[in-house]
Amino acid sequence: MTELDLIRSLYNQQLPKTYNEVSDLFESNYIKLSKLIPPLELLQENHVLRQNGENNLYLFVESKSPYTSIYTLTHKLKSGNGLVCRPDLKFKVFFDARLVEAISICNEHVMNKNHPFLSQCSDMDIQWELNVFLQRWLEYCSSKYERQNWETFC
Repeated sequence: MTELDLIRSLYNQQLPKTYNEVSDLFESNYIKLSKLIPPLELLQENHVLRQNGENNLYLFVESKSPYTSIYTLTHKLKSGNGLVCRPDLKFKVFFDARLVEAISICNEHVMNKNHPFLSQCSDMDIQWELNVFLQRWLEYCSSKYERQNWETFC
């Protein structure tokens, strides 16, 4: 069995994601995000969460309306070329439906764009991939920045 055959076999074992599964993930991410950043609907400015020994966690307000808003949650990491934002996760919050949808990660809509079977992935599978990443990163951030207070910054 070649490596490509093995990848195809693993890929074919996965059942395609349904709208209900993805919607449940959006709802779960809303709950996790609300615990990390309360209360989202009232935020009008950019914020930062600081913790000794950890990278600062930045929240940028991209657009705001009464029912939906778009935010970016990221770390600013030092690199040879200055600062780089990673994972630079952009998401949309639907306040009335209590859902969060990941829009992009590091300005890429697909995390694994070199996947050999990407053309066979449905939109639901791609949404699942993005939002599972969001879910895991929110869990990570919640454990790292527990009981810290958000501060506004310009």
